[in-house]
Amino acid sequence: MIFDVLKRQISAGKQIINIGGREAAILKLLCDKENRVISKDEINDKVWGKVFVNETSLTKAISNLRRSLAQFDSLACEIKTIPKEGYMLILDEGLTGISIAEEPLVLEVKNVMKSNKLHFNTPMQAPPSIHTVGIQRTELMVMILLCFFSALFAAMLTTGVTMILR
Repeated sequence: MIFDVLKRQISAGKQIINIGGREAAILKLLCDKENRVISKDEINDKVWGKVFVNETSLTKAISNLRRSLAQFDSLACEIKTIPKEGYMLILDEGLTGISIAEEPLVLEVKNVMKSNKLHFNTPMQAPPSIHTVGIQRTELMVMILLCFFSALFAAMLTTGVTMILR
């Protein structure tokens, strides 16, 4: 069985099941700590972050995940509820478990024209003289945060100037 984190798919043979983003995040946590209890608080922190959700949201996500996993006949694992503690993914010791496919996010810029327009080409279309620029996930997050805080600073500055001029 393969769990593709990025595509949010569970597959075995030719059977593929798509799961939701929350369910995928929960399954990743359970797979990372197989046969160990993960507290409800830890799951809430990792999946929902600072967003307040009631326990029903977690229960519903676990139920959806169990329903998705039950569609595989040959699956020898289960999500066990540990009352007043949390959940755990139980895998038989003789099995290799669930393989997790997780590729790092890489963006490729293939061609930048003089007109300042950005063109994305497939590798077959890219001229051999163009260099590939790879951006890893952490670099992308830094760039996004930098843009966000720059925009926030500009908005604050604009608001301040507007208030002074009134």
